[in-house]
This record gives sequence, C-alpha cells and structure tokens, in this order.
Amino acid sequence: MDSKDRHRRDAIPVPCPSCGEARLPLRNLGSVRRHWCFGDPEYADLSGERFEDYKAFFAQLELTLHRDSRGFIFSTSDDDDYKGSDQITRFVIFTAIWVDAVADAGDDIGQTLFAPDHSVADLPHLHADAYRRNLAEVGVNTTTDLLTVLRGMERLGFLVLDTEGRFTVREPFHRLLDVCLNARPNPNDEQGAGSSEGASPVTRDVGEASS
Repeated sequence: MDSKDRHRRDAIPVPCPSCGEARLPLRNLGSVRRHWCFGDPEYADLSGERFEDYKAFFAQLELTLHRDSRGFIFSTSDDDDYKGSDQITRFVIFTAIWVDAVADAGDDIGQTLFAPDHSVADLPHLHADAYRRNLAEVGVNTTTDLLTVLRGMERLGFLVLDTEGRFTVREPFHRLLDVCLNARPNPNDEQGAGSSEGASPVTRDVGEASS
C-alpha cells in the first residue's frame, strides 16, 4: 500500500461497533496521537457515556483505552513502538530537567509547567552545564534539537507548539510529570535531591510515559 492509499485509508472514519456510528478517524486511533483532552474534537465522545463502548472497540485494535481523572484520555499497547524508545527517553529527560530547574528555583512545579505560553528560548535546558551534558547524551545539543523534541511531544498530544517557538503543555503532560516526580529523590535523604550543579535527571521508568 503506497502512502497515498494509506492516507486515504487513515482519513476514513471507523465506526464503533457498539455505537454503530462513524465518529473517530482511524489516524487518531493509531500511534501518531494517543492522548486526547479538552479541545480535541474526539475528546467529548471518548470521555462521555460511551467510554466503555469505545474501550471495547479499541481492544479490537489491540489498544487499551484509559480515562484519567485529570481530564484526558489515552490509549496504550503492549506492542507500542514508542515504549522505551530514544524519543520517549528525550521526552522524560526534557521533563526531568525542567522539573529540576523549577524545584531549584523554589517555584511550584505544577503551576509553572502548566502555565500557558512558554518560550523555548527561556527554557533552562541549555543554560547549565549539567543539563547540557544530560541532553547531549540523547543527542539534544541546540535550540533546534529542543524544538524537535517538542514537536514529537506535540504529535503525541502532550503539548501545543506554535511557529514562534512558544508552547503550552496539555493535560496529558501529567503522564511525563508523574514519571519524573515519582522518581525524584526524597529531599530528606542526605544523599537526596540533585541540582543543576551535578545530578543527572532520572531516565528510568521511561516506559511508563509511553505504555
């Protein structure tokens, strides 16, 4: 099947067998975007009274549909090509660095990260030697590389990015934030939390953000 045929196939709405209605384009059920929240045209249907019907439908596609109480829906697969991939590792390291910098500044992590309209130029990621070393390990060295990471996150529904290098994270970003916060050392531990002077952001549990 060539790319044109695949594009036409992906544009065909797929009926939910329990609902009997064609609602969701097939392209939105696959690996290109697996997170939906308020503002997405699919979200009202997926999060509504037919959630269990859609969940059964997704199961036929070998996907598991989840509803998070923080206001988003996402699908997972045991055969997920993204799980533990270099791309997801970059997402987690990006988030861990951001969390580390905000915590070091004494600011509220949730309020800061979920504030609207961040500028890529203002991010801390390339402004500290330790952060630059962490990013270099996964091939991120420039602002252009950071934008590539953000575009990947946008494709999976974690944020929205404009053409001016400004972005706003969406509710599904909680999944990446959860991985980083759950892995942060206990501040009461004498060998605990690191800072931009030397600690490396966590990279374990990467699969949690993509599975």
